[in-house]
Amino acid sequence: MEGQRIAGKYRLARLLGRGGMGSVWLAEHLSLRTPVAIKLIDVEAAKNATARARFDREAQIAARIRSAHVVKVLDHGLTDDGLPYIAMECLAGESLRDRLSARRRLTPAETAKIVSHVCRALSRAHEAGLVHRDIKPENLFIAREDDGEIVKILDFGVAKVTDALAITGMDPTRTGALLGTPYYMSPEQARGLKSVDHRSDLWSLGVVVYECLTGERPFTAPALGPLIAKILGAPPPALTAAAPGAGIPVEVEAWMRKALAVEPDARFASARELSEAFMVASGVADSMDRGSSAGLPDGKPPSAVRPSAGMWETADTVALPSSDGQAPVAAAPQPPVVPLSSATGPGALAAARPVAPARGLVWAVVLLAVALLAVSGVLAATLLR
Repeated sequence: MEGQRIAGKYRLARLLGRGGMGSVWLAEHLSLRTPVAIKLIDVEAAKNATARARFDREAQIAARIRSAHVVKVLDHGLTDDGLPYIAMECLAGESLRDRLSARRRLTPAETAKIVSHVCRALSRAHEAGLVHRDIKPENLFIAREDDGEIVKILDFGVAKVTDALAITGMDPTRTGALLGTPYYMSPEQARGLKSVDHRSDLWSLGVVVYECLTGERPFTAPALGPLIAKILGAPPPALTAAAPGAGIPVEVEAWMRKALAVEPDARFASARELSEAFMVASGVADSMDRGSSAGLPDGKPPSAVRPSAGMWETADTVALPSSDGQAPVAAAPQPPVVPLSSATGPGALAAARPVAPARGLVWAVVLLAVALLAVSGVLAATLLR
């Protein structure tokens, strides 16, 4: 397919990744002569109405979110063969999974930066009535820009629309269907409940934070059944037990207990509240412009763009020029973006200001990932890798 033209506007240059549903390509916009990422669905997958509807819906959802912390969808249409495609901005950098693989764990201050950026994206998504439902290190991309690094959310393939502003196509939500990556599934996702709201994303982010701080997942098991039992059962090991000597403040321990509460009503009510509470607990200053994004130490040179893991499996990486992030549209106040160089003394978790819950959730795609769980409700045990 290399060299093939897509919709008369793009030329495929190099395969970036391939999975069970399709592929992601580095491409060139023919008239602008700029690089883009093109996501294509395979011919066989396109014959499946559910898969095709999810593909189209992913583009619509991502385009609906206006945030510098969500990958921008540039175009969506059909190839000359009648197959849908999505054109997205190219990102230079690496996923949080890559960063953790290289460094194993991050400091509380480094983790605070990730929390701040991700919560800004989730706030936009939730305000738009969207729940991402697959927050994990593979779907958090640390993009390199002129003024530093910025974290962006990828893959809205299993996102849920929760408001009246319907998205064309099917909603991959039904009672009994497990959608999401098992290790990061909230208790309500693990139960297969249809009534999953934005607090499910906050739980998943709590799991990501635990992994950032300790280098370990809070819940592990050799099979899906025992894993779900752990998610629904006892709290995970204390952070200080999982990572002794890591310098994790006691206030962060209290924050984690709330973030990973089994009952949604016992968790943080919104992404903003979660973010502000973590800034206080970790002792990081609680206000700063998005432009101050320096401070995430590299695990390796952040000069590659690739699809996230999952249905769209990772292949090669390729160096690309970074694109300017889209400035957030004025709306409700966003969680602060925190510079890692600005630290204050640890404060009490209770000092975090409660905020009313956001309406829904989301974050976008530039690379692909996918539902590790089929919409039919079939969850392969191989997902527990």
